[in-house]
Amino acid sequence: MLPAPLRATALAASFLSLLLACADAKRPLEQVRTTPSGGQVFADNCAVCHALPLMAYQFPQMKGRPPGFVYDALTTGAMRRIGRTLDEESRRAAAEFFTGVAYETPESARDHRVSPMCEGDRLAFDWTSPTYASWGGSVRNQRSIPAGDGFSATEVADLTVQWVVAFPEATQLRSHPTASGGALFVGSHNGSVYALDQATGCTRWHFKAGAEVRSAVTITRSLGPGDAPGEAARMLAVFADRAAFTYAVDAETGALVWKTSVDPHPSAAVTGSVSAHGGRLFVPLSSNEDVGPLDGSYPCCTHSGAVVALDARTGEILWRTPTIEEPAGVTGHTEAGTEIRGPSGASVWNTPTVSTRHGLLFVGSGNNHSRPASARSDSILAMDLETGRVVWSHQAQANDAWNAACLWSVSDQVGCPTPVGPDIDFGATTMLVELEGREIVVAGAKSGILHAFDAATGALKWKRRISQGGPEDGIRYGMATRDGVLYVPSTDARDNPDTGETARPGLYAVGLEEAKPLWSVDREQLCGGEGDDAGDCDDAIGAPPLAMEEVLFVGTADGTLYAIDRATGSPLWRMETARAFETLRGGTTRGGSIYGTVGPMYANGRLFVSSGYGQAEIPGNALIALAPE
Repeated sequence: MLPAPLRATALAASFLSLLLACADAKRPLEQVRTTPSGGQVFADNCAVCHALPLMAYQFPQMKGRPPGFVYDALTTGAMRRIGRTLDEESRRAAAEFFTGVAYETPESARDHRVSPMCEGDRLAFDWTSPTYASWGGSVRNQRSIPAGDGFSATEVADLTVQWVVAFPEATQLRSHPTASGGALFVGSHNGSVYALDQATGCTRWHFKAGAEVRSAVTITRSLGPGDAPGEAARMLAVFADRAAFTYAVDAETGALVWKTSVDPHPSAAVTGSVSAHGGRLFVPLSSNEDVGPLDGSYPCCTHSGAVVALDARTGEILWRTPTIEEPAGVTGHTEAGTEIRGPSGASVWNTPTVSTRHGLLFVGSGNNHSRPASARSDSILAMDLETGRVVWSHQAQANDAWNAACLWSVSDQVGCPTPVGPDIDFGATTMLVELEGREIVVAGAKSGILHAFDAATGALKWKRRISQGGPEDGIRYGMATRDGVLYVPSTDARDNPDTGETARPGLYAVGLEEAKPLWSVDREQLCGGEGDDAGDCDDAIGAPPLAMEEVLFVGTADGTLYAIDRATGSPLWRMETARAFETLRGGTTRGGSIYGTVGPMYANGRLFVSSGYGQAEIPGNALIALAPE
């Protein structure tokens, strides 16, 4: 495990969205137009964030990339709010400064290829093929493989690498791969989206979005029951980018069908994945605005999280339900005299879960970014599928206002809300499970507490502390469930000196009925020792597990992929992914951390693993296909 201070810095930086979320420090446009160099553009517009020590490691990651990567961020991506204050010359100069690569040089050319193009039968889609067509495998988000499929406990020892691809201009893989029609669908760091052949990794098609595609690519039909009589349905690949655009492309060709902006706010983003049901798409809205207060002159904040429903056929917005009902206004001033605006935040970081029985969808909300705090932050919300009306909500933590200026490594915390909240919101996607004939919504929070609610009424069935929890800890990204057992990862990083609580990273199996602990996997089992005996092994499980009949697959922050016996929790097999791999393009790449919302995925006898998370522990760039020899 990394030393606690270094790991805390790396994990804290994940809140800052790195290069793609510069604070809105700026000079007047007339002054910027006379800027003589990219370094001056950086100093005037970006240094307030990007010169901070906790973000300094981004520069080595940027060096050598084509400048078009940064230019996209400034024009159509998550840095568009600062890019709009710059002229064309200044945007290009900033892009060259960040990357160290000049335009009109061979190194500036952009190549989006990850593998050879498919030919012949490898171009054909078979929609009868078994699928894992969304982030959670279905709208219930259980992350479980159907009975009779997957690997047995004896087969995992024979898993070997079949092929590897590396994505252009990437140091992190945050789009969860999905599978349908014999293809693997995945987005990437620079906004490229691909359909790859599952068996060989060759490319069936490529599409370029305007910003990073952090969502999974959801595969669905264009028509729901009763939609557009006489019109033939087609298969769509649906995804969203960090600039809050949702796209539908033809799943067989990659041709754009429609593109819809679901929020015009310059800080709006989509970090969860799109859920599809009944001819509708449900898009979760989050925000980059929590980094704004790193600049003490930024008036924080005005964005609210939301869920937006779209018509799958046309992209038309059907309804929009914000997590904060009242509009943001000026509520005070900081010690520096900057306006405080609110309420704000309560982002929906996760993927909506759907109950077809009750006609409801479920999401968790984040903390507020400024005060006053709102009634539906740090909450589980149930919304009517037809209208978006909030049917019930449960707030687990009140008065949780926090933003990036509150980080321990930020020296000027003038933009941090007072009093500062604990930052223990619902980041992880909920799951829908069955218990004694009733549907139960299971939700995990960064507090380390697992909750179970009656899906129809919102009544709390039980809650149990799984881990210590905290701003960088607890249940952060997702879980899995199968046969009445919940599999819950913990990203606990370090002991809490204020409370005396001990960090409890690892994986926990919990019975659904009474939240009874069944087994846990910790540092001793995963790393083969305790304390110094385990060396650099990191047992924080920061990505959602995948459940099969006999086996669970999980990845850790140090890039290790494990197969674990589902009945006992005993590790069966492991593979290091933070290492070099040969790619289908003929060169080499390296994996890194298995972290964030991107967990292992299985389809048609193959396991797919995304390795590399530049905003956490170890940057990397390897999508790995595994199968038994």
